[in-house]
Amino acid sequence: MDAIQIGPFAIPWVRFQVFLALLALVAVAEVAARRVDRRLALWVYNAILLGFVGARLGFVLENASVFARDPLSVLYVWQGGFTPLWGILAAGGYTLMALPRNLWRYALFSALAAGLVFGVFQVQRRGGEEVRLPSVTLATLGGTPVNLQDFRGKPLVLNLWATWCPPCRRELPMMVRLSQEHPEVRFAFASQGEGPAVVRSFLEEEKLAPKWVLLDPGTQLSQVLKTQGLPTTFFFDREGRLVARHLGELSEALLLGYLRVLR
Repeated sequence: MDAIQIGPFAIPWVRFQVFLALLALVAVAEVAARRVDRRLALWVYNAILLGFVGARLGFVLENASVFARDPLSVLYVWQGGFTPLWGILAAGGYTLMALPRNLWRYALFSALAAGLVFGVFQVQRRGGEEVRLPSVTLATLGGTPVNLQDFRGKPLVLNLWATWCPPCRRELPMMVRLSQEHPEVRFAFASQGEGPAVVRSFLEEEKLAPKWVLLDPGTQLSQVLKTQGLPTTFFFDREGRLVARHLGELSEALLLGYLRVLR
């Protein structure tokens, strides 16, 4: 399961896990604040805020060359891009400065509760079946049939998208550019539920020319790979094993990180 479905919205599962972990952190800290010291209530909210800021700034610094080309993208937090270690260091440093020593153990108990909740869900998600590149035949814009198994032998980035999907439209130009800059990795863009005229018109309007544009009018891939929203991007190694999957819009920095994992 990639996401929690709430009506028409799909919330990526990892974000929901983080939300539950933070909820546990706040709950334990609030109980301690009422029974021990009210300063713990202020501490927990400030620590969460500084943790998020630290995690984001850490990710930006690690990918400074990417963000330098578009500094405003530092604010595009909905795309993801956080380094947990930096967030933990920021929140931990604030804790040491803001709380007296006699309250440190309560902060630690709260953090352990959050870690326990997150860890339980992580363990539950492990041990599933290995996902392989499906043997599905789709067609190119020109009508040539292509079986996805033909892409084995090189790492593959498989992007499921649609022209009506705003996040898909935003990320596609960047993904096409990176596909041209990284020929050692294949990129395939599988349009979901649309015909050739619609897709061709969109690509011509946006002046995009990806090498592999595949048509999936019956949304076979969405069903086989059990996607819960668009865009969803799958990362397969050269043997066709799924290495990672990402639901939602990708930033350039995140995509480059996935490409490093594929090599």
